Amino acid sequence: MKFLVFVIPFIFISLTSRGQSFEPGESYLDENAYVEYLAGNLPIIISVPHGGYLEPDSIPDRDCDDCLYFRDSYTQELSFGLREAIYDKTGCYPHMVINLLHRKKFDANRSIETAADGNPLVENSWQAYHDFIDSAKTAAVEAYGRALFIDMHGHGHDIERIELGYLFTKTELQLSDEELNTTELINETSIKQLISDNIGELTCSELLRGDQSLGSLLHAQGFPSVPSNAIPAPLGEEPYFSGGYNTIQHGSKYGGFVDAVQLEFHSEVRWDESLRLELADSLATTLIQYINMHYNNEFATYFCSLPDLDIENIAANDLVIYPNPSTGIIKLPKHLNGAFSVYNIKGSIVFYRQINGSSKMDISHLEEGIYFICFTNLVGEPTVCKIIKQ
Repeated sequence: MKFLVFVIPFIFISLTSRGQSFEPGESYLDENAYVEYLAGNLPIIISVPHGGYLEPDSIPDRDCDDCLYFRDSYTQELSFGLREAIYDKTGCYPHMVINLLHRKKFDANRSIETAADGNPLVENSWQAYHDFIDSAKTAAVEAYGRALFIDMHGHGHDIERIELGYLFTKTELQLSDEELNTTELINETSIKQLISDNIGELTCSELLRGDQSLGSLLHAQGFPSVPSNAIPAPLGEEPYFSGGYNTIQHGSKYGGFVDAVQLEFHSEVRWDESLRLELADSLATTLIQYINMHYNNEFATYFCSLPDLDIENIAANDLVIYPNPSTGIIKLPKHLNGAFSVYNIKGSIVFYRQINGSSKMDISHLEEGIYFICFTNLVGEPTVCKIIKQ
């Protein structure tokens, strides 16, 4: 079985082409105030392209041959609920990018030509939308090595279930597992990287509709989903959304370490407030499970809050490391087997690493200051020391 090692961070990173620094949990707007980015510190990126309300008279309605104008009602509210639920469960923030304009003014799930219909203001916001996503992807990959991008939508289909789009058509989903597992089809999916490298070495078909697939995990939470183990594929002529521009551009079909899924929610779970809150909580649980199962099976253990340790009274020799202070490379006892979590003075985790008898660790990427290094052995017993990074 593979084991993927990631850094679990609470780091402030400058990532955009404009050199802007994003603090997890804070909100940032583009220059037109039509796009909002809520910076995060998890390998989860939420995109909300069609839930906006703003209809400024200064921007004419889009008028193009294949333009769609309906707003995906309550997807913005659902996504904020999801963000809050993830924070409540982890102490960390997902990244979230929101189109605040109504879809008839700006469609953030289309190419710039269709999205903005030639309006320069909207073109600027289109660029900002995708720049924010790219910044979130860069931050997540730098910190964790991998990330999951989810594009939040609403559908009006008669069958009330969640549709998960991986860029496979319903006809392709109706194929056998053996046919789905061919290289030709795998090369077309937005989770191509995950298929090639996941902890359980699951196949494409297993990740789409096996017991540990995203759809099956959601279905187990009480929200019927397709594809899943209960509903492997849409039947016959049943309608189904397979994924759009964002899923193609921000997933791993063309490479990279970010996988993407388009989530289409039926109207009942969006319009009913109590159901919407229940869905947000269940989806948060599901995403955490999914990442823990497939990307990093230590993820659910190491979030962003310092464990309940008396850091004010840590003995200097609880864990012997040297040199201390250090400028970068620290030496460790050679017999250690377990995991290191490094916390800043505020109690936020900035670095995580598994260790198996290694005699050194590099902390040169950390800013100068005081840190607490928590080593947890294989039976879960923590040992802590204070270190000064110079």
